[in-house]
Amino acid sequence: MIPYRWKGRQAVFKIGEFSKIAQVSSTLLRYYDEVGLLKPARIDRFTGYRYYSVEQLPRLNRILALKDMGLALDQIQRLLDDDISEDEIRGMLALRKAQIEQTLRDEVERLRRVESRIKLIDTEGLRQGHDIVLKSVPAQPFLAVRQTFASFEAARDLVFELRDALPSHVGRNRLGSPAVITHSENFEWENLDFELGYFLTDAVDETFMVGGHTLTVRTIPAVSSMATIIRLGGPDQNPFRYGALGIWMETGGYRMAGPGLEIFLRVPSESDTPEQAITEIQLPVEKIPDQAPDLY
Repeated sequence: MIPYRWKGRQAVFKIGEFSKIAQVSSTLLRYYDEVGLLKPARIDRFTGYRYYSVEQLPRLNRILALKDMGLALDQIQRLLDDDISEDEIRGMLALRKAQIEQTLRDEVERLRRVESRIKLIDTEGLRQGHDIVLKSVPAQPFLAVRQTFASFEAARDLVFELRDALPSHVGRNRLGSPAVITHSENFEWENLDFELGYFLTDAVDETFMVGGHTLTVRTIPAVSSMATIIRLGGPDQNPFRYGALGIWMETGGYRMAGPGLEIFLRVPSESDTPEQAITEIQLPVEKIPDQAPDLY
């Protein structure tokens, strides 16, 4: 049992004892005393020992919570002086929690990309094009919204939103596969120019509003030569798939002839892992005209 000493009717603990109760170091308690954030309940005038009360735990917990949010000590001091409420601290912590969770998701995605690059190096390059199919694709009606997305995750969230909302707007029997057309001229991790929506089994002359997004129908032109490859898993597998397409095009004398598409044949639920996704990557291609060889 941790010993305690009475000061009137209030139990007061030595600094080492209080550090065990509060689960913080004595060094930190001394520092908070020095800067004025948490003064001892009393200091023995003969021995100089610091004594603390359990009634100081709420203030200490506020200090630690605000510190974990990244606030400077002078900012914490001002907030405590303003007698910030528990509800306000709870709201601030909830916001910080959401920020940390997003950072963790971003770092997990970064880790997947690094692992993919390592795997590419370990396998001495990219897979050859034996699993690439060249086919013609007919014109298709496409119900979609084109906008700039902050990240791949933002685009993915809209896919989930459309999947839940569109069946009641359009009718489940009219919906084909969800897809994204990548209009960006260069590859980017953010500020993505995507046209995202669903292919339709038949055209509809309507405009739909989903979560503040305006979706319209247009016909995607037919493509006579579409290079396609299946991706199992999430976007971290893209270096393998797009790299294989690049090798196939260069070897066969093809070049890109328009924006690429990704058709989501299986969209994982929000609780699933990205590895459960199945996607068909499509790139319109055309033969490179024969050219006279360069002369040196």
